Amino acid sequence: MSNSPTLQTVERALSFLEYVASAQSAPTVQQVALELDLNITTCYHLMRTLLARDYLERREDATLVLGSRVGVLFGAYQQKFNVDQGLATLVGNLAEQTQETAFLSVLEDSKVILKVLAEGSAPRLRVTGLYVGHSGNEHRRASGRAILAYVSAQEKDAILSRSLADVSGRERSAILKRLKAELEVTRKRGWSMDGEASVDGISSIGAPVFDAAGEVYGAVGIVTPTCRMDRSKDIYVDSVKSIARDATGLLKQARLG
Repeated sequence: MSNSPTLQTVERALSFLEYVASAQSAPTVQQVALELDLNITTCYHLMRTLLARDYLERREDATLVLGSRVGVLFGAYQQKFNVDQGLATLVGNLAEQTQETAFLSVLEDSKVILKVLAEGSAPRLRVTGLYVGHSGNEHRRASGRAILAYVSAQEKDAILSRSLADVSGRERSAILKRLKAELEVTRKRGWSMDGEASVDGISSIGAPVFDAAGEVYGAVGIVTPTCRMDRSKDIYVDSVKSIARDATGLLKQARLG
């Protein structure tokens, strides 16, 4: 739990709502004040504010129930939950189709963060440092390249500034020159590849996922031993691109909903 300072009025308003939501029977404002050990005048102020914003309703018998605005909050929460579950299911489908480790990485705060990881059924692949929450080295990773190819110039600079923070000037220039050409290829074909750029003997493919506004949201892909990539690359690419399209469709559908 955070130790950061909080606003007492907001804390009390949330406690008020939580009590009304969890009470076995609709309470009166007097009962809320008693149960929360709050001054009755304070409770009336809180109640009037919550009533005005439609987070509470007051019945004819003076009891309180949750208002319609709570439904808006719940709907937004439920939608995000459904989207997250839907994306996780798609990653699982990709792992099942290819029998390889599949992933979803998302662009957040100028970082490409691994959000979902699903093991395939092929002989188990262990990659050091591959875990939910992993970020960094976006210029090397297939997910990072898939996203870098579609972000704005400003966002790209922010991502690469962080990704290349420990790289010397001369090496940085060389990396950026190679990366520029690689990102152009990625945009043309719609997918990126990490051919042992991150880990020897390991290759990965990533394809971008877009949100309802057409902005790049993240990337889905697979990670596999290079020997299996060499044998089945075309099949893997088709599967990754197909799942990326499905993920984009899911995000667009959620927006319309």
